[in-house]
Amino acid sequence: MTTDDREVLLIIDVQNDFCPGGALAVPEGDAIVPAINRLAHSFAHVILTQDWHPPGHTSFASSHPGKRGFRRITLCGLATDFCVAFSAIDGRGAGFEVAVVTSACRGIDNNGSLDRALRSMVDAGVRVHAE
Repeated sequence: MTTDDREVLLIIDVQNDFCPGGALAVPEGDAIVPAINRLAHSFAHVILTQDWHPPGHTSFASSHPGKRGFRRITLCGLATDFCVAFSAIDGRGAGFEVAVVTSACRGIDNNGSLDRALRSMVDAGVRVHAE
């Protein structure tokens, strides 16, 4: 994977609560950590998110006027069919080129939610690939 200074890796919600044994465990959620670590070495900019943020938190774009000029976002993390998909689709809506690396994601897949999320991301113009 080739990246440049205007691309960021966004790691979504890889936190204890979403890994096996956690309150909202994603099946095999911890299995993606080695793939994420490999991906992170390819990016000059890596951002990690957590599922809870108070108002005005520094993770919000509104806390950073003028922001950094990024144009591409690559996403990985938990859960593919919820937080990752919502973030990818929101990124496209904000005008970014967006890719999701599925080998570094895990989904919950409630009643077909994973397939629906993958279709929604592709329909929004997100590039979905394994590596």
